[in-house]
Amino acid sequence: MKRVFRLFILVTSFTLFHVSPVSGYSRQDLANISGVKGHAQGYSLSCESRSAADLAAFWGISVSETEFLDALPRADNPEDGFVGNPNDAWGNIPPHSYGVHAGPVAETLQEYGLEAEAHHELRWDDLREEIDTGHPVIVWVIGQMWGGTPMEYEAQDGSSSIVAAFEHTMILTGYSSDTVQVVDAYTGQYQTYMLLTFIKSWSVLGNMAVFASLDTSSDDESTSSGSSVESYTVQIGDYLVELAHRFNTTWQELAQLNSVGFPYTIFPGQVLQLPGVEKQEGEVQPEPEPEVESRPSEPPADVKVVNFQVRLPMVQRNHTSMRASPKVTALVLTGSAETVTIRNTSTLASFSKSIGIDWRVLVELNGLRPPYLVHPGQVLKLR
Repeated sequence: MKRVFRLFILVTSFTLFHVSPVSGYSRQDLANISGVKGHAQGYSLSCESRSAADLAAFWGISVSETEFLDALPRADNPEDGFVGNPNDAWGNIPPHSYGVHAGPVAETLQEYGLEAEAHHELRWDDLREEIDTGHPVIVWVIGQMWGGTPMEYEAQDGSSSIVAAFEHTMILTGYSSDTVQVVDAYTGQYQTYMLLTFIKSWSVLGNMAVFASLDTSSDDESTSSGSSVESYTVQIGDYLVELAHRFNTTWQELAQLNSVGFPYTIFPGQVLQLPGVEKQEGEVQPEPEPEVESRPSEPPADVKVVNFQVRLPMVQRNHTSMRASPKVTALVLTGSAETVTIRNTSTLASFSKSIGIDWRVLVELNGLRPPYLVHPGQVLKLR
């Protein structure tokens, strides 16, 4: 009898996701959105902030992962705000550590100018319709599209929510008749999964997603005059690589134009000259530094993305971090320093802040891999 009942559920689920139409919507068999650039998350539990920052960047809004994480409300219910410590081990459920659900993420995206909405109990056709209109979608899944067990959690104020171990987010960017394409917040890379595998993982937390778009009707005037822009004032969360992409140049050229030397740090309020503006006569141009290759995660058009299985140490087994964030001692570096020795266990993002170097530069120079933990005694190259 149990086997018959399970078969009935499977057939019903298949019908729900593959047959039920969206009113007035003509479905396609294939769709893909280009231009979503992924980055690996900098903290153990910051996947939602990483996905949100990458989605905002797709719409031309600059916000760093850390800035977005700091902007999220804190709560003991993931439906109300971020639960736990971003540096805690992944794979637990509240009250030990967790993350955040769609509602607070959408509300925070709204604060940065996106028209964002949180959704629950969606159908597969709802996601397809968003992709067909060119809108990437943040989806809540379990791990690397694993199955999972939903559990009811009651917060201290008596409110409840459905949670699951290894809660995770990815950005859905495309689909075919039997696959989906996503950008994984954990690695920052494009991945392709079987459609039924995605649906099963997505359903654990109640088919949750964030839809987002940007009203560009008021941008026509600024766009038409964009070619006359001569400078840009650095905002919180800006970094050279992202600004170079925004202004159709390279970070090396921005650094050279503005005499930004190693370690290529820029500061809020700093005014940067943009390419195409003639420099004053007699100004000395610095020698360009050795190029550090920037590697966007979007696959070339002629390369087929294959099914991807993560074989990295995805669970940080650092139980001491569940009690408090690791303390980072700031270092003072001389301009000629070529290496630095780690003093405390930390994430790369927090350590890079303490020495004033973009963590992406450290990743490239030292061949580091997610989850980017650094350890006492570890020596990192700076050049």
